[in-house]
Amino acid sequence: MRILLKCLWRLVFSWRMPERQAPRFTSKTTTTSKPSAAHNNAHHDATPNFEVERKFRLQDSELGAFNERLVQMGFSQGRLIAMTDQFLPVKVKGEMLRIRDEVVGTESWTLLTIKEWVNIAGGRERRETEGKLSAFTRRFLLAFGGLLNGGKLMSFSKQRLEHHNASMPGVVITLDDVSGLGKHSGRYAEIEVLVPQDGDVESARAQIAQLARTVFDEERAPVEMSYQLMLEDSLR
Repeated sequence: MRILLKCLWRLVFSWRMPERQAPRFTSKTTTTSKPSAAHNNAHHDATPNFEVERKFRLQDSELGAFNERLVQMGFSQGRLIAMTDQFLPVKVKGEMLRIRDEVVGTESWTLLTIKEWVNIAGGRERRETEGKLSAFTRRFLLAFGGLLNGGKLMSFSKQRLEHHNASMPGVVITLDDVSGLGKHSGRYAEIEVLVPQDGDVESARAQIAQLARTVFDEERAPVEMSYQLMLEDSLR
């Protein structure tokens, strides 16, 4: 219920509580202490976390070598998820309100996600709050969002294949096959560490950078645009 109220406020009002200074941690904490199942559930419990992730473009010709390196690094395939994202209009630039329909095998569910930029540890990361929606609440938010938007909501789809490593239980590497983004459609790899609000963001950034160097076998710059910005760009 709390995430729904938070979403409705962001749909209608632009006023926000003043941002408290996020803590700066340099010591080791528990950013990699959660097992894979807990990592997945952390996205769905409506508790705010820092989503420390980096996205990289992946060409079809690189896919074989990329998958081989994942195996060499001890990663194994997890869930294959069909995702469809629809974006609700926001009052504050940079915020995101997303309704995501997910299908895994014969099971399906809907998630509401709120993301906002936060300055922390000398950089910016997205604070994420996420929770499951009932079918009724999904229909209500889509209808209300469409009314506020004055028409159809922006939407795109992707197939996401997760990879996990038992020795790095707080980390997930995903392969995305994205459609509906125009020239930005195609394959992407994402490396993510979900960090609790009192967790060690700096260590998560360093871990992601090291994993990226290893899996790509080179220094590679991450893609700066989010999928939402790619979608907006494709619609211009």
